Amino acid sequence: MGLALLLLSASAHAATSNPFDWSSVPETDDQITMRLAHSLNMEWSSQTVAIKRFAELVAIYSNNRIKPEIFPGSQLGGEKEMLQQARQGVIQVTIPATNNMAQLAPSLNVLLLPYLTQSTEESNFLLDEITPVLVPRVIEEAGVRIVGWENTGWRNFFYNAPDPIRSPADLAPLRMRVPPNAIMLGTYRAWGASPTPIAWNELYSALQQGVVEGGDNPITDILGMKFDEVISRVTRLHYTILTHPIVVSEHWFQSLPQDLQEVVLRAGRETTEYVRWWQPLDEARWWMMAEEAGLQVDFIEDESEWRERAQSTWPDYYDLIGEDGADLVKVATDIVEKYDSKNNQ
Repeated sequence: MGLALLLLSASAHAATSNPFDWSSVPETDDQITMRLAHSLNMEWSSQTVAIKRFAELVAIYSNNRIKPEIFPGSQLGGEKEMLQQARQGVIQVTIPATNNMAQLAPSLNVLLLPYLTQSTEESNFLLDEITPVLVPRVIEEAGVRIVGWENTGWRNFFYNAPDPIRSPADLAPLRMRVPPNAIMLGTYRAWGASPTPIAWNELYSALQQGVVEGGDNPITDILGMKFDEVISRVTRLHYTILTHPIVVSEHWFQSLPQDLQEVVLRAGRETTEYVRWWQPLDEARWWMMAEEAGLQVDFIEDESEWRERAQSTWPDYYDLIGEDGADLVKVATDIVEKYDSKNNQ
């Protein structure tokens, strides 16, 4: 009986979570608070995974000298507002969508050029190579420093229609929701479509009421936001990938001693690596769920017409990127060509 009670007690103790983790360690007098804010409140999102991983690594590597506090679900405002708060040092970390951050940091528009990259590996290589070029520019433009990246996946068409989208002609009749970014709106117009800017939090009801027939997002967002309840089809393509830079307040970053600056940079690098390992595995699960949900999933086998039309618009956006927009685009395309030459030998 004594042994049984001992084993039962040990089993119950093992099932009890550790009372101290990175989010609940004891506070100390000289502890630095790091407020992290982001727009989503869904555990399934890769932004949530990224921000939690970053917070955990900063807490661990700083040996509890930096204490993270996470504010999800737009508690502190929309992504633009959170970026402004980060610039002022009110919050220390946020993770906006690249297309939203480009409103305050125009240099990031270079990453939104349609068909700049056409594979996840190519996109990762571009981000690694171009980030050192972008960091000082973004600090000047938005007052924040990019320390890492999250990748949600390629933006796929999701929609209600009797037939699948396979060519731009199939897209043209549909009213599609597009984020309010000039490059993304212009890409749809190049395909002959009429894009409709609608706020993300209004999209479900807009689909339900037929205000729009569809939009484009990674499969995790399509299912995670339950759009499968109000749409019937998904078409996969590779015109742009949804990424979120992990950014820290430059004012706060410069206030840290050098050893803690290195902690923040290390946590950003390792979070990027973690998400790149985790995201494809997670996305595969979501595609299986899409089939189980009864969505019709189609592929565009030849994207050449889509690519040619979209890339023809690039010169229209050089001024949006900056006074040297054409030069920065050349930097990006040189990096992509470098990747292609290394991997096509």
